[in-house]
Amino acid sequence: MKITEVRGFLLSDPMPEPIVMEYYGGIRTIFKRDAAFLKVTTDNGLTGYGPAPASQQTVDVINGVIRTALIGGDPRQVDALWSAAQQAADTDITHAFGAVEIALYDLRGKFEGCPVHELLGGAVRDRIRLYGSAGMYQPAEEYAREAAAVAALGFSAYKMRPALGPEEDLRTVELVRQA
Repeated sequence: MKITEVRGFLLSDPMPEPIVMEYYGGIRTIFKRDAAFLKVTTDNGLTGYGPAPASQQTVDVINGVIRTALIGGDPRQVDALWSAAQQAADTDITHAFGAVEIALYDLRGKFEGCPVHELLGGAVRDRIRLYGSAGMYQPAEEYAREAAAVAALGFSAYKMRPALGPEEDLRTVELVRQA
């Protein structure tokens, strides 16, 4: 099995209207949402996918030096491919190769007919704790409302990013705990 193609994709979608969020000490304006992924294809028709950091720089590294280093290589030899790509690069490619590594393990799992966790030593648990994650830069009362909705869905934890300033952040935590 040999790699025949490596391709990174940057997806960007403009917001219908910019979202302006005020926080303690500044304003954040979101104009678009970005995502990136890559696809590794082999000569036997298998394809592996991996999520990538959503930047043009990352996709350029994947479609450039990493692609060149991986074409013709055996996707099961992750460490050898990492070494080849690292040696070919004139910059740090760690951020981009992490996505490639996921795609290579995805390919290997498909090739061997097993889930990726088996390739990495087997499952270490059969359950994981999830948490609800919600909005940013909103009033304390809105965080409390969201926390209550997250709890109603069965989550026992809630992630928030208030950034409203020390006093208002403390009030937000108090309201969320009550909710």
